[in-house]
Amino acid sequence: MIRILCFLLLVSSCAWAQANFRLTAEVQNPVERKATIVLYRDWVSDEEEYDLVLNDNNQFSFTTALKDIAYIDFFYGNQSFHFWIAEPDDNIKLNFDAADFWQSLQVSGNGSGKFEYYIDYRKKFEETRDWQQQAEKWKKQPAGVYFKKLQQEQEIQLGFLSKYGNVSAAFRDTRKADIIGAIQNYKIEALSELKMPLWTSENIRKNMQTDVIPPMAQAASLEYGNALLNLADLFIAREGQRRKKMLSENQEYQYIKTMRVNKIITKEMAERLLGSKLKNSINANGLTAQIKQNAIDYLKFTNHTGFKNTINQLVFLQQTLVKGAPAKLFSLADSSGKFINLQDFKGKVVLLDFWTSWCGPCVRDMQFSSRIRTHFENKDVVFIQISLDGEHAWKEALKMYKIGGINVRTAENNSILKDYGISGVPAYFLIDKKGNFAFTKVAYPSDNNTKTLTDQIEEALAESP
Repeated sequence: MIRILCFLLLVSSCAWAQANFRLTAEVQNPVERKATIVLYRDWVSDEEEYDLVLNDNNQFSFTTALKDIAYIDFFYGNQSFHFWIAEPDDNIKLNFDAADFWQSLQVSGNGSGKFEYYIDYRKKFEETRDWQQQAEKWKKQPAGVYFKKLQQEQEIQLGFLSKYGNVSAAFRDTRKADIIGAIQNYKIEALSELKMPLWTSENIRKNMQTDVIPPMAQAASLEYGNALLNLADLFIAREGQRRKKMLSENQEYQYIKTMRVNKIITKEMAERLLGSKLKNSINANGLTAQIKQNAIDYLKFTNHTGFKNTINQLVFLQQTLVKGAPAKLFSLADSSGKFINLQDFKGKVVLLDFWTSWCGPCVRDMQFSSRIRTHFENKDVVFIQISLDGEHAWKEALKMYKIGGINVRTAENNSILKDYGISGVPAYFLIDKKGNFAFTKVAYPSDNNTKTLTDQIEEALAESP
C-alpha cells in the first residue's frame, strides 16, 4: 500500500506547463495595511490564503503559478469579492479608493475583461436587482411557474455574459457553467423539497446543458460542480430510501462511479466528485481499510494532478496518525505563558482536544469531557485542550466555560495543525504511555454518553508502558 501510494505521488509531482497569475493594486485612502486573497486551485485541494501587506506607496502585489482556471476571494477592510475566476497569464491591476470601493474600483491589464464583467454583473444582478432574493420569492409559486422563471433568469444572465467580448473562451465556458449550475441548483433543491421525481438522463442533459458546456469547464466551475454534487447526493438519498437504509460512504463512492459509467456525468466531473467525497471521508474517518481501497482505486482512475496530489498527501498523512504510530511532539504555551511539551507526559495516557470557542459541537463536548476528567481523576491520564482561537477569545472562553485540564493555544500557521491533519474541529487524539497513537479513530466525549471514549482511555491505561 505505502509503496503504491508513494510511487503515485512521485509520478504526479512531475513538472507541468504553468503560467503566472498576477494581481496588483493601488489603494487610495487606505483603512488598513493588509489585504487578503484566498485561492481555490480546484475543488478537491485545500484553499490557500495569502496576506498581502501594502508598501509605502499603498500598493501590493500577488503572483502565483497556475496551470488551469482557478477562483479567488479578495478582502480589504470591510469590502470583498468572492469566487472570481483567475487564469494563467492574467496580469490584473486594481485601483480603488478604500472609502468608496465599488464606485471607485477600476481594473486594467491582461485578463481584466473578466473583472469588468464581474463588476457590471454585481451592479445589475446583485445591487439593482437581487436575483437570488427574487428566486426565493418564486419558490412560493407552483413548481411549473417557479421552474419557468428560473429558466428565464438563466437566459437573461447568459445573454448578459454574451455581450462581453474581451474575455477568453475558457472564462466564457466556465462562467456559463457557473450561471447554469447556480440556477439549476434551485431546481435540484425543489426536487428534494417537493418530493418530485428525479431527473432522467435526458432531463439532466437538457437542464444542465451537458452537451454545450465542455467537460473541462463543467469540472472547473464552482457552481456547476456543486449542482451536480447535490444532484448525486439526491440520487443517493433516494436510493437509500428504496433500500430502506442509508448508503455507506463506500456505496456512495461506487454510486458516483456508476453515474460516470452510465454517462450521467463526465469523467472529469467524476474525478472531482469522487475526489471530494474521498477527501471528506478521510478527514472524517481516518484511513480505514475500505477508504484505503477507495484511495488506491481513485489514484488509478484520476488523471488530475492536483486531485491526485491532494489524496496522496492525505493518505500519507493519515498513515502517520494510525494506531501505533508515534505522536507528533509539540510545545505550546498555556494561559500563564508556561510551555507545555508533549514529551513530558510519556508514561501517561494523553487526550488531545483541538477546539475553538465558536464551534458549537466543541463547546457542547466540554461538559462531557468534564465528566470524563472527573472519572479519571488521580489516574495517569492527562487532558490537553488545544485552542485555535485568538488569544483574547481563548481566555474569555476559558473563563466562560470553566474548562479544566491543561489549556494551550496554537496559531493558525503552527506546524501542529499540519502534523495532526487538522481540517476541522473538534478533533481528538488519544496517545498511549509509549507516546504512540492509541487508536486510529478516537470517539467524541459525547458519544454514547461518554462511555465510548471512557472505554478507549481505560484500554490505553491497561496497556503496559
